[in-house]
Amino acid sequence: MAEARLRDSVDGFAYFLGELTAALDPAEGWYGVFAQRDPEGLRACLEGREVPPWDVVESLLHDLAGRHGEQAAAEAGARARQLHGTAMAAYDALTGGPEVVRERLDAMLGELRHATDRERDLRAALEQADPATDTAALSGELAWAADDVARAQARVRELRQRIAEQEGGEGAEGAVVPESAEGALAPHAPLVGGPAAYVPVAEDAVYEPDPPAAYEFVAEPPEAEQEPPAARRGAGEGDGRESAKQGERPAAGSGSGPSSLPPLPPQARQAVTSAVTHLAELRAAERGGEAHAVLCAAARRPAEELPYIAEELERSGLAADVSTLLWEVACLPPEPLAAAAGALAAAGRVQDCVSLLRQGVARPVGEVGDAALALRAAGRTAEARELLAAMVRARTAAEAAGLAGTTDAPEVLLPLLLEAADSVSEHRRRDLVHALRTAGVSDRLIGVR
Repeated sequence: MAEARLRDSVDGFAYFLGELTAALDPAEGWYGVFAQRDPEGLRACLEGREVPPWDVVESLLHDLAGRHGEQAAAEAGARARQLHGTAMAAYDALTGGPEVVRERLDAMLGELRHATDRERDLRAALEQADPATDTAALSGELAWAADDVARAQARVRELRQRIAEQEGGEGAEGAVVPESAEGALAPHAPLVGGPAAYVPVAEDAVYEPDPPAAYEFVAEPPEAEQEPPAARRGAGEGDGRESAKQGERPAAGSGSGPSSLPPLPPQARQAVTSAVTHLAELRAAERGGEAHAVLCAAARRPAEELPYIAEELERSGLAADVSTLLWEVACLPPEPLAAAAGALAAAGRVQDCVSLLRQGVARPVGEVGDAALALRAAGRTAEARELLAAMVRARTAAEAAGLAGTTDAPEVLLPLLLEAADSVSEHRRRDLVHALRTAGVSDRLIGVR
């Protein structure tokens, strides 16, 4: 009887998914991508044999917004989130529980490392390209690789959350999920007009025709006929191709490490070296779960040690683990998150700092505000503005405006927020001002007359 109820939950979501896709054009948008690239995975989800990862559902909701309007997508999104959570919990119970999900997590972490390596290699190839190199094609490959990394990170987050929900407490090391169907894991571009009209862009260009920031280091942006990076990902989870947000925009430079900082105290330095040595041994033995536990512990070390841990990982041939380390740090409470970002910035690891801040927006809006205030209090105003800009890109204007009601210092935070929105685009600032006024924030605090 219990199994039948679980089955009903999975089937209920499959029915909803069928309704959703029936409202879409199977030859256009992300739905067209999934139907073309992974028809069997999509069929398994529609038949209730699998439950798709949330990013797949999210992409379909963006298709719905482009075809039937934002209101229809918002209404379907609220229902989708509820049904998806129930169905995924039932699916996990039917297929083996947390142990099976842990196996998928280990596989996904391996895919994340592979994707990170490929992105790094392609980025280096572009930076070193000679005039005869087809940079447009190479840029397209980089867009695919960046999307692979970002999707893998998002699915790792989802898998950890599933483990936490099954085991109770903090089994997933404090994983965070979006607050709603329009939360921080929702920067997919709605492919209005179909994949042929899509140009791979960074997070800050997702909802409007900004220049493709992901290609700032390329002489010319790639041609518009590039396929969307999501085409390399299937709809199903069970085939191991776990892949939900667009690739992160690289910073202007990452820095070579914390060589400009004074050396760590001997005891701390020894702890860092020992942890990385142990991690390398676990990786060599293919003991992914234990290796991940070491990274989780490393993420909770004092913030000033973080640049040294990252440097030691790179020196030991474990550069791919830096992204996993940063993901874990991004799940920390606001104060240690801000301290970690400040430490990375002080060490010259600009790209790592930006990546950490952008991942940090996948948390309640109030915590984003707390982290921004902590950064500013520490003299890291630029980093506070970067964090808020990432939130403006990833969240709706109404959600960003919600910061005004979550802090005791709106007169400090709101100017930073508006500056951040202005750095994204004039359109984003205008939307934010409107949302703030709608929320009842006075023009004095908004800084307009």
